[in-house]
Amino acid sequence: MIRLRRINPWPILTCGVLASLAACVTPAEEQQLRDDIFGLQTRVLQMENQLSAQGKEINTATSRQEASVSTRLDKISIELQRMKGDIDALRIGVTTGQLPGTDPDQEGSVAKTLTQLNERMTLVEENQNKILGVIDKSVESSKKSDKKDEKAKDKEKAAKATEKKSASLKNLDDLRTAFDKKKFKAIAEEGEKVLGSLKAKKDKQEATYIIAESLYKSGNIREAALKYNDYIESKPKENMSVALLRMGDCFQQLGDAETAKIYYQELIQKYGSSAEAKQAKNKLAKL
Repeated sequence: MIRLRRINPWPILTCGVLASLAACVTPAEEQQLRDDIFGLQTRVLQMENQLSAQGKEINTATSRQEASVSTRLDKISIELQRMKGDIDALRIGVTTGQLPGTDPDQEGSVAKTLTQLNERMTLVEENQNKILGVIDKSVESSKKSDKKDEKAKDKEKAAKATEKKSASLKNLDDLRTAFDKKKFKAIAEEGEKVLGSLKAKKDKQEATYIIAESLYKSGNIREAALKYNDYIESKPKENMSVALLRMGDCFQQLGDAETAKIYYQELIQKYGSSAEAKQAKNKLAKL
């Protein structure tokens, strides 16, 4: 009698299913599966590397901390030993009535060190007394010099006050004299008073010109330009070429080149043969 062996159908079915699945997967899908598997493998490898690096850092930090703690413990132990030695020395001193190292002739002893410190303190005190003496002398001399300086300043102030009184300008003749002596600052400060006291037109024109020139020569450029303008508007018969040249110079120094050109051109047009016109031509060429 022939017996039939029972066959397990699951392996056959599994192979059939896999075969059918393999037959259904396209090349693109198969490539995508491979890429996904490679990506997973790469991420696993990166995670393993990160874990390994972090482990090394933790080990290094731990080693450093242990070394630092060990160094501190050594320092504390040394300090404790020193304190113990000091306590023992005090104990011996209390018992025997004499501290260790009190022999002044012994090198490095406490007594010798104290003696040296006392000597140094004595020297420091002596030097300090010398320095204080020098400082006191310098303070006294400086006080004397300050008094001398104050007296000199008082004399200088008195001299300036006297000079100011003597240089007070009262009339046109004073203006002329001060201008000849080149006291431009005094004229710039007091000239307006003299100008206000004048009656004749010609005198006013002359005083205005003197004040304008003094302002210009003392460095008051803006005020000088205003005063030269007053002089030009009064239509004088003298010094017009100088006034026009000065107006151009004032605006040039004030940074207004265009206005300066206007005055230079007017000067050349009206007074072309004058020395001021030649100067104006040279200045125009440089603008």
